[in-house]
Amino acid sequence: MILRHHIILLLLLLLPIHGKGQTDSIVSIRQPIYQRLSLSTNLLTDAVLAPGIGAELRLADQLSLAAHAATNWFAASPLYHNARFTYTDIEARYWIATQPADVMRRGHHLGLYSGIYRYDFYFNHKGDQANLNWGVGVSYGYTLSINKIFSLDFTLGLGYVGGSYKTYEYVDDAYEHYVWTADKKRRYVGPSKAEISLIWHLF
Repeated sequence: MILRHHIILLLLLLLPIHGKGQTDSIVSIRQPIYQRLSLSTNLLTDAVLAPGIGAELRLADQLSLAAHAATNWFAASPLYHNARFTYTDIEARYWIATQPADVMRRGHHLGLYSGIYRYDFYFNHKGDQANLNWGVGVSYGYTLSINKIFSLDFTLGLGYVGGSYKTYEYVDDAYEHYVWTADKKRRYVGPSKAEISLIWHLF
């Protein structure tokens, strides 16, 4: 009889501990998870008739991944004769936000980005053309909330752009053609990213 009483008492002591463990487990599973996806367009490239699109995905509380691309290479009009380019980049962003709900909607962010570039710039009868250059850099930006659906982001990046490119000149002779003049290496350090983006928050 005494042994039976001891067993019952031991079970009563253990029950609150076991119940608390179950409660903790349920609470941890039901923690809110903030995830958002947004689309954007860079108004700077839009202004020079180079349409583009961007997307940003939230990965963690203060971390997101963004990608952008723009081009005006498809046009053969004289309007695009002096400057044609295509670029795409991907950027990891760390958001300096006080509230989880502010991430990707408002506030400051720091980033690391890499990109690939194709361009053909022609001025004063001389041009530079690259089929593929690459770059890496660091960025700083600030996102301003317009309303629940839209935001405006301002981002500037400094980095390095490298790769090979060719120079050419326009020859005004009987054939009026362009001639290659040299093969060169690009080793550029300076501003390599600029965005004023209109952002549409999907969810």
